[in-house]
Amino acid sequence: MQVLKVFELFLLQPLIWLGLLRSYLTARQRVNYERRHFRSAIDARLVEVRHFITGGVLLGIVTSLISLALGLVVSPGWVVIYELLAAVSLIIVPFGLLPVTVFGLSWLVYWIYSPRMTMVGGALQRAGVATTTMNSGLLINGLVLLALGLAVTAVILRRYDHLGNSPQLRPDQRGKRIVRYRWQQLLVVPVAVLIPGDWIQSTFSWWPVFSVGQRSFTVLLLPLLVGASLQVYKQLPVNAWRRLSKRYVQVAVVTVVAAIVAKLAAVSPQWLLILMAVMVVLIWGVLAAHHYYDRHLQFRFSDTDQGVRVIGLRPNTPADKLNLQLGDVIVECNRQPVHNETEFYAALLESPTYVHLKVRNRQNELIITETAIYNGAPHELGIVLFNDQEV
Repeated sequence: MQVLKVFELFLLQPLIWLGLLRSYLTARQRVNYERRHFRSAIDARLVEVRHFITGGVLLGIVTSLISLALGLVVSPGWVVIYELLAAVSLIIVPFGLLPVTVFGLSWLVYWIYSPRMTMVGGALQRAGVATTTMNSGLLINGLVLLALGLAVTAVILRRYDHLGNSPQLRPDQRGKRIVRYRWQQLLVVPVAVLIPGDWIQSTFSWWPVFSVGQRSFTVLLLPLLVGASLQVYKQLPVNAWRRLSKRYVQVAVVTVVAAIVAKLAAVSPQWLLILMAVMVVLIWGVLAAHHYYDRHLQFRFSDTDQGVRVIGLRPNTPADKLNLQLGDVIVECNRQPVHNETEFYAALLESPTYVHLKVRNRQNELIITETAIYNGAPHELGIVLFNDQEV
């Protein structure tokens, strides 16, 4: 029964519902854009919302077990600061501030309000304003939580890599149409952490408290905000997201190693705060390298007069069996040359139950592929092309 009460309090925290609302708005925006530009949604399911719920719960169980096994203790003051900053970031600039940036800023604000660390905190304390205290142990636990957040981001980048297959049309400097692929996913992961003292029980008398030696603790499900908003113009989306997933794992490992070394070396809180800032900057560097690499590739998902370029593939359609990839150019359909969407669908009508394609892939190789299609429904093949009417 007490476990259910802990979960109920987690659901009462505003950050959960703000994150869910943000995921819903992101999903609706994607579906509406696809319907407006490609006649129907590439994936009409609100998968961002489903992932927010199911992914958050599953990853929350795993991260909570790790957190409790390590005995991660955080300050209630920091929890309040973190949740406020995360909620504000979702309201003002939903994806403008990375979750990892919000996490780092929360510790900076927590440090400012510590009377033993800054003059600001000391002045507030002398003025009778409630302040917080900071020590090396809390910051080391913060580094471990940061590593968990980075690891979870790596997992969802890998597990939900298909989210970045929705094309968005953009004009280039010459007015030619190009495509951007964007990956957006937020999760609020419930991570079980320990709160020292009976801070929560003083408000909720039924809240469980347990003792370890001379100290007492309560358990809190911390809503850890994870995710990112990423984009590519020249890479295959799935390859880009998987590459970034590996980089997030690497930074997570570096963060864990740094936390272990800091604990063994008894590093001061000031240096630990700098270390956390370095980890945040390291993630910024990973994202900057991602954008630099994408910007300097030669290939582009652009319109072409040498055929019709595949810019989207609807799941659970005959297109699944054609072994096409985003960026491939269809040069012939049912043995007829095609140069635009109208010619492509006209050629499809020549064979109402079967399609035969000649395709030039991203490696400039010609391949032949074919499959059965829905009788009398050529537009349900599942291949998304540049719309002839799009300007």
